[in-house]
Amino acid sequence: MKILKEKKLKASICVKRKALPPIPAYSISTHKSQGQTLTKIVIDLNMPPGIVEVVPAYVSLSRVEQLTDLLILQDFNTSALQIKPFKGQIAELDRLAVVFEQTKQRCAQYFVQAHVRQVESFFTFITIK
Repeated sequence: MKILKEKKLKASICVKRKALPPIPAYSISTHKSQGQTLTKIVIDLNMPPGIVEVVPAYVSLSRVEQLTDLLILQDFNTSALQIKPFKGQIAELDRLAVVFEQTKQRCAQYFVQAHVRQVESFFTFITIK
């Protein structure tokens, strides 16, 4: 710098930078999104190693009303959506089926026949899977 002062040379620095324009957006966790309907979703369905639950993927996928409002970032292993229920879930479904039968017997006057068939087919579908 001493040389520049003695010779009275002007120093200039040219800086160039590139930046993307900011886009208004936000992110939330799967748990926080439960019960919400969102207008657009961008999701990554690649689960970290060791996670064997289908719930996070299902909750995330079910937050939009139309498939066109969903963007999946990258390819994912479809086995992440095909996990069989574990013993505790099966036991709870069996317990709920028993409670349903008991309720149907005790409160038969409140059940419409079509509704009963619909609920029975749901439990049959769940227990077959």
